[in-house]
Amino acid sequence: MDTTTKLLGGLFITTMAMSCGTGTQEQSAKEEDPLANSPVVGQFVQVGDNQVLSCEQKLLVDTVSIPLSYFAEELEIVKLDDRDEAIVGQTAITVSDNYLLAHSGYPPTAFKLFDRKGTFLTTVGAAGQGPGEYQAVSDAQIDELNQRIYLMPWQSDKLLVFDMQGKALEPIPLGSRCPKARFYVDPVKETITVATLPWKDTPAVVWIQDMTGKHLKEIAPGHLKAEHDTFNQELMYSSTLPDAFNYCLYLMFPPRVDSLYQYDMEKNQLNPVFTFNHTTIDPVPWHGYFEWPNHYTGEFSGPPVERKTDIAKVYTPGETFSYIIDKKSGKGAYFKLYNDYFGNLDISRPDGIFNKGYFVRSIEPGNLLTDIENALKRQDLSEAMRKKLTDLESTIGENDNNYVMIAKLKK
Repeated sequence: MDTTTKLLGGLFITTMAMSCGTGTQEQSAKEEDPLANSPVVGQFVQVGDNQVLSCEQKLLVDTVSIPLSYFAEELEIVKLDDRDEAIVGQTAITVSDNYLLAHSGYPPTAFKLFDRKGTFLTTVGAAGQGPGEYQAVSDAQIDELNQRIYLMPWQSDKLLVFDMQGKALEPIPLGSRCPKARFYVDPVKETITVATLPWKDTPAVVWIQDMTGKHLKEIAPGHLKAEHDTFNQELMYSSTLPDAFNYCLYLMFPPRVDSLYQYDMEKNQLNPVFTFNHTTIDPVPWHGYFEWPNHYTGEFSGPPVERKTDIAKVYTPGETFSYIIDKKSGKGAYFKLYNDYFGNLDISRPDGIFNKGYFVRSIEPGNLLTDIENALKRQDLSEAMRKKLTDLESTIGENDNNYVMIAKLKK
């Protein structure tokens, strides 16, 4: 199939920041290229003014196993405060330099703010349907410079704003209602970049606005338009690039041929940079793309499984496969990622593990104890790692609050 045709599908946008550093490793340092012996699976093609890396699934022939330390700095494990008001469920965590923000779970609860040592600071607003309240939230940001917390609810035309004491402030109008959206507030320029689902009646799929809701730049959905289906479409973060904030639109059902785009904020352009040509295209597999500093990663699965709810049909993917492609060489392979900072345990769904420059995993104490038990059964542990895990195991109580694993993504 013509590659240009394959570039005219769903939305994958790049816009925000990441972090850098070096890490130590549990085993011998594997700083050599993990894809050095893998075949070339992609080639650059010219699409308009853009060089696009177009890759072929049929050329992926091997699987590589890569340590987390190849991509991320030293792992930090933070125990969250276990006061009653601080308890969180199995939720996502947003990380900044000095804070951890625990997201709402289901049924919706209020976000909770901790410092980086895990001390509970405050509850952020409240779950509900009143002014300044929220239920489902698609994205969050901690703005340390201006001491603000921003939350993007589903189906909203406002970005909610809170101070660091959790008090609701005047929300920021968006100028357009967003079914689901990702955003980045630039604390210096005082602008907001927003990307939303490209529904047919959505006037812009990505835009930059000021704090009053005035759109300074915007891009219409164009060929990215999709049918209304909030449950089976999702904007997801890629990892990140330097000074870039990444989005990824999953058109879960029906999947379609698409590309990963980078948003050029100065020129106000969506530039295609990566596409993946599946062996089977009828139907197109459920899939997603992510962008790392030196690699593209992605996943695809077997036919979606239909599940009915009281509201709508929901489709979940079958068995999922992850792959990784070197941006420069085009070499690629299926891949597994293991946490060499934590007993060499495999990390599930490795292609999408980095969010806003961090690997973050919030884990309940019982599950953490199980992971440690499984790691201690391995024969490939060094004595130093075995002691580290044993010492940690002795400090964990079954009634503790969650523990948070954090590792900063390298450049």
